[in-house]
Amino acid sequence: MIKVEALKKQFDDLTVLESIDFSVKKGEVVCLIGPSGSGKTTLLRCLNLLEIPNNGTISISNKTVVFDKKAPTKKEMLALRSFSGMVFQGFHLFPHKTVIENIIEAPLTVKKKKKLELINEGEQLLEKVGMFEHRNKYPDALSGGQQQRAAIARALMMEPEVMLFDEPTSALDPQLVREVLKVIEKLAKEGQTMVIVTHEMNFARRIADRVLFMDNGYIIEEGPANEVLEQPKEKRTKQFLQLLDDTE
Repeated sequence: MIKVEALKKQFDDLTVLESIDFSVKKGEVVCLIGPSGSGKTTLLRCLNLLEIPNNGTISISNKTVVFDKKAPTKKEMLALRSFSGMVFQGFHLFPHKTVIENIIEAPLTVKKKKKLELINEGEQLLEKVGMFEHRNKYPDALSGGQQQRAAIARALMMEPEVMLFDEPTSALDPQLVREVLKVIEKLAKEGQTMVIVTHEMNFARRIADRVLFMDNGYIIEEGPANEVLEQPKEKRTKQFLQLLDDTE
């Protein structure tokens, strides 16, 4: 489903990703963990080409893009992006559009479907994430958790093969975190392929098939979630997890 090889990303003289190799199988949930500044979000943004790698290759489904001195074409970028949906820390909803208008906007523009058909599909998705009764509200009338659930529905409207989540609960008050995590857990049970950047270790234990621990732009350790989180092999992974335990 996803294969990343020899990926490198620099911002000017700063290397933020180096020698990144990993894969994700169809239906698999992979969580990226690690300290702030380790490269997790940059890696996720590279998968959706919101950041353009300097070197390496990314394959999603049957599309492969090679990164070298020549930048990928717009056609290549759109083709790779078409396989994935992205959910950000901030909700990125259009403030002047209602919830239902927000979630049909992209397929209306990109897929050229009929509006009434999209509204019907959108309402079914809103029902799925527990947001149907809020479909005609504007974002400023919603809680952070409700906005994030609307953002998840918006990403799902494009029928992505892969969902990418960048710390989807980091902007939420603690009491709102659970309602968003429940939606993501439901997607996992339905077999949705997902890559999730998270600091929620208990959530990662419950939902992840595999965990990748990153530090200083490298993947330091990867493996089954229970092995990496309960019996890490690498010293740096052990230190990170112990620090989290000490602060809880």
